[in-house]
Amino acid sequence: MSYPSMQMQSPDYAQREFREGLQKLKTASILYIISALLTGLVPTLMLLGGFSFGKVGIMAGGIGMLVAAIVGAILGLVALFAFLVPAFTHLRNSDPSMFGTAATLVKIGYAVGFILFIIGLALVISAIFTLNPGMVFGGLGLFVIGAIFLLIGLVGLIIGMFRLKDKTGETLFLVAGILFIIGIFLGILQFVAWILVFVAANSTLNKLSSIPSAQQGYVAPPPPSR
Repeated sequence: MSYPSMQMQSPDYAQREFREGLQKLKTASILYIISALLTGLVPTLMLLGGFSFGKVGIMAGGIGMLVAAIVGAILGLVALFAFLVPAFTHLRNSDPSMFGTAATLVKIGYAVGFILFIIGLALVISAIFTLNPGMVFGGLGLFVIGAIFLLIGLVGLIIGMFRLKDKTGETLFLVAGILFIIGIFLGILQFVAWILVFVAANSTLNKLSSIPSAQQGYVAPPPPSR
């Protein structure tokens, strides 16, 4: 395993940042997997189970579904802002030439996209109470623009997966990137992609732990020309 573009960085700093980026990416993938289960599978099972117990069961299942969805959404936001964005920041610090573009797209795309979604949601809710159709159209417009920025963030994530495959040789990163692309049209595949990201990040961290620091691909820069 080699990391040729680390040669312009201090080896200890580059390796530490790369490991930290992978560790945060691994944690983000776990949280996204749990979030997907809570917002998708678990609420569905709760609601279906509630039908077996009549009206009370349906009501209880509906409440449980809402709670699970809220918890899942919160975990998704934590995964994004506390782990995924910082993960790409660490990866960029370890190798700016390889991860710089991906880190920028992930940070700007997801951050701006969610902010616009929140503002748009606030406008739509306000329009319901004020009966102002103009605010509804304004909120919907922000939703569309927010979706575009979220897509930009996803593009950064996909680029990051391809870069990680190039840097580590771990094919599962490449497969995950491809699934993220297809997942734009078939959402369940993004869930599978996060499972592959977890496996790939964990495998890479284990490989790095078994390799002495001096052998992790650092090449000293050439002496300055005279």
